[in-house]
Amino acid sequence: MHERIFLTPTDLGGSKVELIVESPPGDGCRPAVMLMHGHQDEPRPGAEVMVRAGIFRSVLAMGYVAAAVSMPGYGDTDGQLDFCGPRSQAAVRAGLAHLRTMPGVDSSRIALCGWSRGAVVSAMVATAEPSLRALVLSAGSYDLVDESTFLIKGIHTAFVEESGGTEEAGIERSALYHVEKIKTPSLILHGDMDDRASVKTAVDLHERLSQCGCPSKLVIFPNTDHYLPRWQEGAEIASFLMDSLGDNNI
Repeated sequence: MHERIFLTPTDLGGSKVELIVESPPGDGCRPAVMLMHGHQDEPRPGAEVMVRAGIFRSVLAMGYVAAAVSMPGYGDTDGQLDFCGPRSQAAVRAGLAHLRTMPGVDSSRIALCGWSRGAVVSAMVATAEPSLRALVLSAGSYDLVDESTFLIKGIHTAFVEESGGTEEAGIERSALYHVEKIKTPSLILHGDMDDRASVKTAVDLHERLSQCGCPSKLVIFPNTDHYLPRWQEGAEIASFLMDSLGDNNI
C-alpha cells in the first residue's frame, strides 16, 4: 500500500508538497524511481495518476521503491501552476531529498523519470542533482525560449500565463541552456510526429549531452504523436532502469 507524505521544504516557504511512496515487499536496501506526472486538466490529481495508471506497480515489480511528487497546482501540493518553473523544480528536489533519507532506499541508486511537463521539470532538476543514477525524459520540450517549439498556441499561452513568458522564464525552465550541468546517464524518448513538444529539442538535447560527455540514448518512435506507445515505451524504460540501477539485491 502506498504512503502519502506531506513535506514543507524551507525553500518553498513551508508550502505543502505531496509525495507518494510505495516499497516492494521484503527487506533490504533498494533503488528508487521518482516518477513525474505531466500536465492534467481539472481536477489535476498530480502524483496520484502514477498510481492509478499502474506505473507504480511496474516499478515495484522490478524490485524498486516507487515514488511520485505532485507539482504546485496539482494533487495536494500547495501553490499555483508555474509551468515547470522554480517552484515545481524545488518540489521535486524536496521529494528526492526525503526519498534519500527513507529506510530501505539506497540513496546512491535513484532514478528520475518524467513525462511531458514532468520531463521538462525533470531535465532541469537533473542540472542540480548530479548524484542521480538515471534520468528518463519522455515527450518533453527542452527549449521554451524559442517560440517555434510550442506547437500548439494554447501551450504557449499557458506558458506566458503561468511564468510571465519572459526570456529569463524560458531559460530557467529549458535544459538546453544548462546541458553542461547534467551528469546523469539519460534516456530521451519522443514521437517523430509529436504535435505538442517539438522533437527537435529532444534531438538537440541528446546531441548536446553527447558532446558534453554525458551518456545519452535517444529513441524516436516513428509515426507517433505526443502519446508514445505504452508497451514499447515501457520496455525501453525498464531496460534502461535495469542497466542503470542494477539488481535490487546488489
